[in-house]
Amino acid sequence: MYFGIFKELRSLNLPHSHDMDLYEGYYSEFYEALTDRTEYDIELLAEQAERVRGQGRILELACGAGRVLIQLARRGHSTLGLDLSPDMLALYRRKSVRLPENVRGRIEVGQADMTSFVQAEKFPLIVLSATSVSLLPDMASVERMLETVYAHLEEGGRFVFDYVYENSEHNREMRDGKVDGVTIDLGPDHKQFVLMGEHEEHDSRKAVMNFYAEVVQGGSTRRYFGSTSKSFFPEAQILDCVNRSSLKLIETHTYPADQAPVRCLVLEKGKVS
Repeated sequence: MYFGIFKELRSLNLPHSHDMDLYEGYYSEFYEALTDRTEYDIELLAEQAERVRGQGRILELACGAGRVLIQLARRGHSTLGLDLSPDMLALYRRKSVRLPENVRGRIEVGQADMTSFVQAEKFPLIVLSATSVSLLPDMASVERMLETVYAHLEEGGRFVFDYVYENSEHNREMRDGKVDGVTIDLGPDHKQFVLMGEHEEHDSRKAVMNFYAEVVQGGSTRRYFGSTSKSFFPEAQILDCVNRSSLKLIETHTYPADQAPVRCLVLEKGKVS
């Protein structure tokens, strides 16, 4: 679970230490703070949403705290977001009270696994963004996810998802052993410090990300250790999986070079003639 300096720190059994996933407890809030203003994918997703305006709700898988849902709802689209993490969904619900009522009214969220969710309705558009396909452990899980998506799309409906297509440069410094850190000053008596590192397992094409945080508040210190893993699927495997699915690849988009090397695929469920 832990490597390098994170393993050494955890072995000290420091007082007031807690272990958790990146999408749980303290780290769910930290992840939300890091990613809430990410917009690399919004323009493309908004274009896809516009083509199905008024045709039904848009479904987002791995919706997190609602970054994409809120953007689409602000544009007038009715949405449903599903996520496996109850803590990320709780973050959305806390955040939603600050949204305009007409925006909040267009968003519903629920807890579900992207590979096995069950909904009574079918959708004109399903999206999976933020390279969240990497949360799946293997290609068999990707296949199950595509099958479940297909079953929930209307005829002619589209599925949009993205992934890291070239991993040689992505997070290279962290993967080479560099540990990054950030200090958050929330007032004279409330400071936070977070260390972040990544270790890649080359044989398995997986990476483990470790985090260590100290939260100093009210004269006491709480410590949080976090660990999560992600998969780097070769692009050839992803395309092969798509080609073997019942969905048809109709568009491919590559995000600008100043972003991480991310490719976006638009798949479509054919209409029965």
